[in-house]
Amino acid sequence: MLGGCASYGNGGLLGDILGGGNNYGYDARGDFERAAVEACGREASRFGRVNVERVDQQGRDYVFVYGRIETRDYDRDEFTCVFREDGRIVDFQTR
Repeated sequence: MLGGCASYGNGGLLGDILGGGNNYGYDARGDFERAAVEACGREASRFGRVNVERVDQQGRDYVFVYGRIETRDYDRDEFTCVFREDGRIVDFQTR
């Protein structure tokens, strides 16, 4: 289980550095979804360049983020991330 914190503000630390947020190629709707994309994108970026493809909110408490990672390991070029409403990543997997 991995933990990470995210700011519900205007893009958090990455947004401040990059000038207004990144969203990893995904047009997030709302602060909760944006926070999930940023936190999960940041976690996935440890493996390579990230492109978020889909975001699904499951109830009020969880957002699932799906995307691709540009990497040389084609067996691990997709990721799934579960972000909880308290700002923590509760599951992150590559495949």
